[in-house]
Amino acid sequence: MSRAAEGGSPADAGQTAGMELHRTCTHGTPPEDPVGRAAADLVGELLGQATISLHYTPAGGAPCQAPDADDPDVLASATEEVVEGWQTTMTVHVDPQVAPLVASAGTSLPEPLVTLPDAALRAARALAHGPGQGAAALEPALKRVLRDAVVVEFLHGHQPWAQLGGSPSLVAEALEYLLELSGTRVEAKHVTHGVVITDALPDEPRLKVPYPAGLRSAKRSPLLFDGQRSVLLVDPHGWARTELQRHRLERLLPGVTGHEVDGDAFVDSGSLVALATRRLGGIGLFLREDRSIWTFVDGRPLVIRRGEHWTAFPLWLAASLGASIGGGHAIDLLVQAAVMISVQPNGAILGIVEHADDLAGAVAPKDRFDRRDTFDPVAMRPETRLHHLIDAEEMDAHTLARLAALDGATVVDRDGRLLAYGAIVTSADSEHEGARTAAARTLSLSALCVLKVSQDGEIAVFRDGQIVATLLASGGAAAG
Repeated sequence: MSRAAEGGSPADAGQTAGMELHRTCTHGTPPEDPVGRAAADLVGELLGQATISLHYTPAGGAPCQAPDADDPDVLASATEEVVEGWQTTMTVHVDPQVAPLVASAGTSLPEPLVTLPDAALRAARALAHGPGQGAAALEPALKRVLRDAVVVEFLHGHQPWAQLGGSPSLVAEALEYLLELSGTRVEAKHVTHGVVITDALPDEPRLKVPYPAGLRSAKRSPLLFDGQRSVLLVDPHGWARTELQRHRLERLLPGVTGHEVDGDAFVDSGSLVALATRRLGGIGLFLREDRSIWTFVDGRPLVIRRGEHWTAFPLWLAASLGASIGGGHAIDLLVQAAVMISVQPNGAILGIVEHADDLAGAVAPKDRFDRRDTFDPVAMRPETRLHHLIDAEEMDAHTLARLAALDGATVVDRDGRLLAYGAIVTSADSEHEGARTAAARTLSLSALCVLKVSQDGEIAVFRDGQIVATLLASGGAAAG
């Protein structure tokens, strides 16, 4: 999907990091720009399904217009002087695979991700005049620095952080601390850590303990604030203030309800940090035992670091998916449940159908939760008797995730009412692809949409037998 500016020279196009990159220039050949290319690679990694354009205009002239700025496929654009003497315009386009989904839903990129190209170019400019600028490619060590710098710029520019008016270096220092902890073992275990930067505690601190500097020398600090039983609250000026304890949420979160608190099975997914950001505001960071770092805003994951790579959770695709199937409560439930399951060592299949009748022939009657009262109690199978013991009248994401983690498919209607769980979906294609993939593909022929969670955490979205989007792409072949 080439986007050469009007009157420009032929594009310098390539395929990098699993996304498509095009470089064009108003006059002549695009300049060598290893930092800009690396920044474009990172944006592609973060968004997962996008085409990135870099267009160069000589400095001093009018900045180029974003290529095809009126094109609905254009998600975001920004301009910065990264290479000396040139203005670089980075433009993000919808991947052709998901463009019809976005167009049919009429949705756009959420505000946080609109700022991503600007954050990437700001970080690139800061690094551009350092070592390696004259090379054809950026050294791996500098690429790692750039990746983290882009995410820091992105979080700094995010609206909740801007409203906090906090220390500009706090997010960078907090991220660096989590990176240090990711290689640390205490008492023979990998440590976890959860912190939420929030202005919910307006009073002056009695004791000014700087975060994270005041905690680095205390080896017990990550054990005390593990993000699972306790989350450390830090104010925007960088002072560590107090903890939010999972078993005493009401102390800081008056009126908290039971459905807002995860069970033990999902606490390692960062649920306590997510809850704190939903109720207290601000930005949360959570280091999981698998060494991944999750950031949360408004109770939802925003960007996730796995290994040395970052991924942005595509809320815009989730919103587009919900709009494309006509709305309803179920899509949010499915996405939240799928994220919880994605950090567990097992996969899942979750589906939404328009009507309960759409499941006829797709799953066995014994797996139908909605038909549990139609069976003769005497002749009832043991699996069917279990349906009468399940409390799923008011479905929430945690209950849905618990059921979906069982073998088989879990299906709800548009309003989130449970229709089936642990359901076996027979597919003739299972000999050509993974059994879970084949089952999800077959179920999507009867359902409005199906989410398949792989064992590696990747979430594939199926409609009409085809994958239309991928959430939390693993970068490799999907398992299961």
